[in-house]
Amino acid sequence: MSKFISFLSILLLYTSLVVAQGHKRNISPEMRAKFEAQKISYITQKLDLSPKDAQQFWPLYNEMQKKNQAIHDEFRQLFKSLKKDSLNLSESELSRISDRIADLKVEEAKMEREYHYKFKKVITAKQILDLHLAERQFQGMLIRKLKGHGQGHGNGNRR
Repeated sequence: MSKFISFLSILLLYTSLVVAQGHKRNISPEMRAKFEAQKISYITQKLDLSPKDAQQFWPLYNEMQKKNQAIHDEFRQLFKSLKKDSLNLSESELSRISDRIADLKVEEAKMEREYHYKFKKVITAKQILDLHLAERQFQGMLIRKLKGHGQGHGNGNRR
């Protein structure tokens, strides 16, 4: 029972943070919260996290996700400005954007390495590898679900 309460507490905290950030994308806050809750459940199950492990893992994971989101938001802004004004930007402006994109890629790699070592303090190496796999699997499931949602789903005619 305490496993369930611990998991539910973490889930509710994480979901409330996600709902607060849901306005950033085209996905409604409610749908975003639903996907995030499914992601938490999926990853927790795939990693077979104990309540103790979950209490240590999820705050680290959420912290990493927040930093990763900031990096990806900046990527999006840079590419948005390129798409909008690429023909009107000077060579020096294009060079600045190109340099920043390279810097962001390095920041992302450094962050991944930093959290890899932080995760090693709370979960096993196998669980870290399972995390990478689970994130990819969940992302694939989410993409399929979103594509299916936008295509007159339920008609039974897809092959």
